[in-house]
Amino acid sequence: MKLFTKYNRINVISTIIIFLLGCIAFSFLLRYVIISQIDEDLKIEKNEILNYVNRFNHLPAIIEVRDQYNIYKPIDKPQQTIHEIYTNKVYDTDEHKKELRRIIEFNVQANNSWYLVSVSKSLANTNELIQTIIIITVTIILLIIVVTFFINRIVLRRLWQPFYSTLKTVQYFNLSDSQTLNFGKTDIEEFKNLNIILTDSLSKAQHDYQSLKEFTENASHELQTPLAVIQSKLDILMQNEKVTEAESQAIQSAYNALLGLSKLNQSLLLLAKIENNQFNEKTEIDVKELLQNKINQFSEIWKTRNMHVHQSLSPKTITNNFYLTEILLNNLLSNATKHNITDGSVNILLHADLQISNTGVEQPLDKEQLFKRFSKQKNAVVNHGLGLSIIQQICIASGYICSYNFSVPNIHTFIIKFN
Repeated sequence: MKLFTKYNRINVISTIIIFLLGCIAFSFLLRYVIISQIDEDLKIEKNEILNYVNRFNHLPAIIEVRDQYNIYKPIDKPQQTIHEIYTNKVYDTDEHKKELRRIIEFNVQANNSWYLVSVSKSLANTNELIQTIIIITVTIILLIIVVTFFINRIVLRRLWQPFYSTLKTVQYFNLSDSQTLNFGKTDIEEFKNLNIILTDSLSKAQHDYQSLKEFTENASHELQTPLAVIQSKLDILMQNEKVTEAESQAIQSAYNALLGLSKLNQSLLLLAKIENNQFNEKTEIDVKELLQNKINQFSEIWKTRNMHVHQSLSPKTITNNFYLTEILLNNLLSNATKHNITDGSVNILLHADLQISNTGVEQPLDKEQLFKRFSKQKNAVVNHGLGLSIIQQICIASGYICSYNFSVPNIHTFIIKFN
């Protein structure tokens, strides 16, 4: 959920709750004020009747007044239990229905007789007035909420536009590119500070990455010459007939270690080139033909290890760098061979996707560590741990998806989806 959407939701909900509580409180307050005013009118009417009786010693004539009703009821003696002011439903003879009234009752003596005087005022119009006021108030509040929602939506979009612009710039930022960061101008202080901090951090990261890339390339290139010199010297020593058997074994061990170091250097250099997008030339490649050539190259090794090979190849054409595609297929077949078992099998399927399966250890490989550099699985053969990393980097550079599956009892499958 986006920030301004969540803010709008919280703002609208809180506003509705506040206005709803306000409406309830307002209705009670309004009713209290109106009832208080009616009670005050009833008390004034009571005082006027009492003053009239004290002056003329008889009750005043009943004058019809809108929504006011006076009743004089003769009694034998003053009533002690009188609800002076209360609300009650009274039958209206004119409207032929009961209506809610506010009533005041009191005792009065006139012409040596006692009367129970009841003065009441109808609350029907009062309730209608309160309802009308509440409806108008709620309508205005709903209008305010709707207008506020759309105003907030428009204003927030404009206020947060610099942030989304910054986010988009960071999203498409690539350390390997020498592009200059441009976050645009904004007059919002917080976003301005954010852009400054991101510019400094990403520029430093870009500089460090370029330095590391140059170091990796230079180191790999510079290592090639001394490695070639050492290899040639070891070749000469191995051809010397005067060396003892122990010396020959030591030289052979050093030679094997040197070959491993040379392969490691070549792999690191290849990874650096892939990450630096140095393989931009792309051509149409017949994957079936190229894969068949690779299978022919590995066939002697598979025969030596008595491996059973099953293949089902359909025509498939892709557009990619030929060198990278060749390395991808070579590493997949090499991986299926190195990590196989004696008398094992290799299954190669090429249809919409490429699937290469091989028998191996009877447990799945760790998917989290599988494609990491220098990561070695248990019971793995001696290697530098870069083969699968190279496969992964080639897939990323080519826009492919590489995945791994394991099926019982011991089948390991690598799938390349050509997008």
